Amino acid sequence: MLPIISLALVGLLVAFIVTFLIMPYMIRMMKQRGIVGIDAHKLEKPEVAEMGGLGILVGVIVACVVLFVGSGIIGIGFFDLRILIFLSVLLIAGLIGVIDDLKPLGPKVKPLLTVLACLPILLYTWILSPPLLPAYVPTPFLPFLGAARLSIVYPLILIPLALAITSNSVNMIDVFNGVMPLTTIIMFIALLIASLFMMVVGVVEAGLGLLFSSVMIGTLIAYYYYNRNPAKVFAGDTGSLMVGAAIGAVAIIGRLEIVAIVALMPAIMNAFYSLVSIGGLLERRQIRVRPTILNENQTIAASGDPKAPLTLTRLIVARGPLTEQRITVSMAFLTLASSVLAILTLLLIPFLPGVIISWPFSLLLLIVPILLILGVYLTLRQIDHLGLRLAGLIAIMVGVWGLGMAGFAILDFLINVFQSIFWPIAGILFILSWLALWHFSTRLYFRYEMKRSTYLSR
Repeated sequence: MLPIISLALVGLLVAFIVTFLIMPYMIRMMKQRGIVGIDAHKLEKPEVAEMGGLGILVGVIVACVVLFVGSGIIGIGFFDLRILIFLSVLLIAGLIGVIDDLKPLGPKVKPLLTVLACLPILLYTWILSPPLLPAYVPTPFLPFLGAARLSIVYPLILIPLALAITSNSVNMIDVFNGVMPLTTIIMFIALLIASLFMMVVGVVEAGLGLLFSSVMIGTLIAYYYYNRNPAKVFAGDTGSLMVGAAIGAVAIIGRLEIVAIVALMPAIMNAFYSLVSIGGLLERRQIRVRPTILNENQTIAASGDPKAPLTLTRLIVARGPLTEQRITVSMAFLTLASSVLAILTLLLIPFLPGVIISWPFSLLLLIVPILLILGVYLTLRQIDHLGLRLAGLIAIMVGVWGLGMAGFAILDFLINVFQSIFWPIAGILFILSWLALWHFSTRLYFRYEMKRSTYLSR
């Protein structure tokens, strides 16, 4: 275990140094070529270098080469080809982003193309495993259920869907200076912690999750330095699609699927709210009524137009306007909360055969989210009512998480009692009801916050 941790630290440092050094060159090159974007949340609308994701990609490539060579040296796998599989996923997602940055793709074409990022993983699962790679078993770890064998559904449906959801969710949340790198750094730290835990309980593939998460943390810390407010560079779709695909690839290759989904919950919430309120897939430039308004004092307020799409940002500023920096902090706190829930989810997974998770233990875990909500409120209550805003949103997130975990527990019961007769239908009905309740509760929360929006005194 110690050699893998050492290699992960080397990968993190290499990714950080390369990205930090290459980014100024990328900024100059993009400005010289006229590849710039407008910082829409500044009154002066400054031009900022685009496609900074190429700098992130360079850092990841160099770090992955180091990991590939190092994996042979320390003997965790003779030059483990799964490192190149991971890198290939990022290259495909990054290429799709480059195309979209240079010549915008349609709102339906881009999500479909991001599915192609799963091809290297499918190559690994169907052709290279074995003889060139260790045997791949399509068994994601699920709360209460343990290792669920999904021989056909997982590779054919869930893997492509996972890459599309993670890449596009991160892309949709990348709207403010520093938000994308800051939130994804927190997510990858959660995946790193989860990988260490799973290595301890004997999940061999988790070592790869540790290596990949370390590389992404290193490169994103370096990128954040240049993307923080006021941003000198934007990642563009090149970077956001690639970073989102990296989350999906780490989840699948490192067997961290459910952990990644929970950690990514704020980005998934944002995408879910947007799609439902808009009624389909649209590009930002195609949305006529913006969800937020930029005030003359550089604060961002929620639009009162009923036709405006509901986004996570609009939920955050519903009670009253906030600066861009405060919104970034809010996104970071929400991601930290979802990452805590992701780590708690690990404790509900019976990794060892015959281990049964007891209900008293499961209910005990609810104390942690409740303390988290209270802690956020008490810490931020004096700052533009951030405590109230974030405590409410975290409460919704905890409710969504809790219902999801209850769903897994019910499925586990149905499978044990009725075998395979009723549980697939029950699972589908539960998911539909869960999504409907999620959306309804969010709508009620938003209306309540808008009614309180005149309450701005400290």
